Amino acid sequence: MLLLPRLRFALARRPWLYWLFVTVCAAIVWSMVASAQTRLHEQRDQWGETRRVWVATVDVAPGDVIHAVGRDYPIAMVAPSAIDEAPVDAIATTLIAAGEVLVASDVAATSERTLPSDWVVFALGIEDSPALRPGNDVALFGSGQRWCEGVVVALGDESIEVGVPPECASAASAQIAADAIVLAATTR
Repeated sequence: MLLLPRLRFALARRPWLYWLFVTVCAAIVWSMVASAQTRLHEQRDQWGETRRVWVATVDVAPGDVIHAVGRDYPIAMVAPSAIDEAPVDAIATTLIAAGEVLVASDVAATSERTLPSDWVVFALGIEDSPALRPGNDVALFGSGQRWCEGVVVALGDESIEVGVPPECASAASAQIAADAIVLAATTR
């Protein structure tokens, strides 16, 4: 007689053998998981002191708002310039990959905070403007000439807020009043 039919017959006559086998298998799996967790905790204790840093949750292009989550890493693994405060409404200055630890050179404060205090902000119509994001550099053209440089502060549904230096404000306001202003995206 074959082994498998004999085994099935023995288990059918004695169901406690089946449950004993299931219990032993469950105990083995539980002990393997518990020992893996113990090894993990021992390794984590060997890390030593940790530091909370911020890690990008998604890929972020330059000029986009950064989405990040705080994580604890061993101090030996963390760059000295790693950000340890939440980057609320911060804008990326470089391409950031998902899972990358944020460092100071990757992050700029929101464009509203990066404008010098004496700059003037104008609201312009969004039609006929290039695809822009807060923090983008722009050039203001009007009446066939380049007037000045500016920075996109905010985007609305129907308008773009652009900050310009004070020496350009009067010329820009005259061009805006004449509805002759044109925005062009520039690179640094």
